[in-house]
Amino acid sequence: MVQKQRIYYARTYRHLVQSVLKNVLYLLLLILPTILLYFWGLHALTRFISEVGVKVLGNVFPGIPMNITTVSYPVFGAVDYIVLPTVLPSFPFIVGNLCVVFVVLIFLSTGKRKGHPVAIYLMLSLMSHVVSCIFFLFGTNHFPYQMFHFSELYISQQISIWLIFIILSGLVTGFIGSKGYVYKTVTFLVTMLYSLVFGAIRYIVFLFILEQYSMLYMAVMFFVLGPLFDFLYLVCIYSFFINKMTKYYDSSKRRGEWKWS
Repeated sequence: MVQKQRIYYARTYRHLVQSVLKNVLYLLLLILPTILLYFWGLHALTRFISEVGVKVLGNVFPGIPMNITTVSYPVFGAVDYIVLPTVLPSFPFIVGNLCVVFVVLIFLSTGKRKGHPVAIYLMLSLMSHVVSCIFFLFGTNHFPYQMFHFSELYISQQISIWLIFIILSGLVTGFIGSKGYVYKTVTFLVTMLYSLVFGAIRYIVFLFILEQYSMLYMAVMFFVLGPLFDFLYLVCIYSFFINKMTKYYDSSKRRGEWKWS
């Protein structure tokens, strides 16, 4: 039998030593300048994303009119977004979507997949598409939104998410102990870079789907693959960060950073 030479305290009730001064300096030197830079370059950022989107979509949909519109918000200032023609679904297309969705729902609710977390998530996601299909089935001509509504809505919620992520990423990384600021800075930068690139690519992909296959998928894009999905990958990145920081503080050199209450 292998015997332990040393038994450490249980992890229950342990916490890290905090240095308020270091954490505040971290926020002032990294997060605050990032917020100021974000507001300063926001219009240029959305202009760049819109120009890339128009170029990409213009190659995919030659001859379809599209332009870039500027809107001003009280806090964020001028923001650009893409305007495309609105495409509504046909009756056969709606019925076909309903049939496919019901088959997938039956598949997810049977066999080993029944009760699985991923299956439950997919079923809940598909239910929003079912509601969208039923609405278009009986009231296509009464759909109150056009493509420019979705495009502006996406950009407005995305710029809000980017700002929230700057603040949240700074807070959740800055107040994990008083060491490991290299890991904290890298995690913050990776989170923001991923969010910017992912948000821009998703915007172009969503506009492509809506223009190619109609506004039938608008509900899924907003309620399932929108802000909720952003916070899912934020939690994922945060979990990797916490795992890394736990190993960092559990090393023999830094185990003294833990205190028990």
